Amino acid sequence: MARKSKPTQEDEIFVESTPLSAEDERLDKLFDEMEQGSLKTLEDAARQIITLSTALLGAFFGLMAFKDAPSYLGFFEIKLIGALALISFMAALFFALQAVSPKRYDFPRASLTAKRKILEEMLTNKHQAVNMAAWIFGVGAFLMLVAALDILIFRL
Repeated sequence: MARKSKPTQEDEIFVESTPLSAEDERLDKLFDEMEQGSLKTLEDAARQIITLSTALLGAFFGLMAFKDAPSYLGFFEIKLIGALALISFMAALFFALQAVSPKRYDFPRASLTAKRKILEEMLTNKHQAVNMAAWIFGVGAFLMLVAALDILIFRL
């Protein structure tokens, strides 16, 4: 069995390449634009979740502030589902705030490799936070739907 030796400085490695076609250049440009827009899109999504969560939390707290609360708010099931929905909206708010909170990134200014790594880390972190916020917000919205249906079907 022959052993392959490692290339030395004297060895030359030739790689054949051809210029990109116009279609390949458009595709490459499209992916560059998508990557540039990803951070903004993720932060916009997080801000939307923040807006929706705070609005629904405000509605919940406003409902509890009524002097003469509706009788159906006294049922244990409605209280439990409402409490779980509140917790869900608070958790969604927490994760969405993680996505938009500024963070300090230390990296060598001249290193494109370090910048690429930081960008990938930022995208990954924001994507995970927004994804968690969206799912948890969805759970809270589902719980609100369950509470509303419970009230409409069984309590009125």
